[in-house]
Amino acid sequence: MTIEKEMGDYLLYCEKVRRMTEVTLTAKRSILERFVRMTGLESLSALTNEVFDEWMEYELGRGVCGASVNIYNSVIFAMVRYYREMGMRIPLNIALIGKLKEGKTERKFYTAADIAKVVALADEETGLMIRIMFETGMRIAELTRLRVDNFEPGFCGRKVRFVGKGRKPREVYLHAETVAAVRDFVQKYGIREYLWGVYEAAVTLNGEPPVAHTVRLRLRRAFLQAGFEGFYPHALRHSFATNLQMKGATVSEIKEMIGHSSVATTERYLHGFDGRLKELFDKYS
Repeated sequence: MTIEKEMGDYLLYCEKVRRMTEVTLTAKRSILERFVRMTGLESLSALTNEVFDEWMEYELGRGVCGASVNIYNSVIFAMVRYYREMGMRIPLNIALIGKLKEGKTERKFYTAADIAKVVALADEETGLMIRIMFETGMRIAELTRLRVDNFEPGFCGRKVRFVGKGRKPREVYLHAETVAAVRDFVQKYGIREYLWGVYEAAVTLNGEPPVAHTVRLRLRRAFLQAGFEGFYPHALRHSFATNLQMKGATVSEIKEMIGHSSVATTERYLHGFDGRLKELFDKYS
């Protein structure tokens, strides 16, 4: 069954059985259609927590408030529960998706001082994750798939190359101190392939990367421990961009450094910054 058929049948159930009003049905349809359009899902049977994390990052990234995202999520969860009752197997674990803070005091970005406070209280592995995301604007899905060979051989340079969203090759530059910390971490735990997993397992995980929602929970615990509530991974991407802007970077420079999600927008600036990424990271980091 296609996702379009699943949506249609579910909305028909909402209309005929639940007796929902046309206004409610229209709102549900709009949310579900945008969710499907953004995620590219072909069926709910393929809905994972990683896909859902990307959806939340997209909504928060376009300026939707936490209260609205919570409403959108509740609409999607309702359809997931309906199809589970119908016997469909859906990988999504709703219990692992936290409710976003809805108050006006929701923090939108973190300063370098905030990050230093969190890292100081976090365990070694989580601290490295936070530093890498804050220094590069890396997405959580990109972070979880980092391997030793994404770094320069022997960690002799600051460049990190990887495949980002949309299978686009990306290039970022870490602070020299962070590269040294990653190198020491890799040597300490004998890591050969995927970077993360040493705290979840008794031995280093070298076969499979951790899933994004596991990393999300670890990051959230670290920020909560430091006194910051309502954390979500996209806040680190936003913090990266905001700190660049505060240091004088132009909008076009920020878009290139952060690896904009829109291919068309990224291509518009790519030629002008070809070969200059290291220069930009040196200038603003």
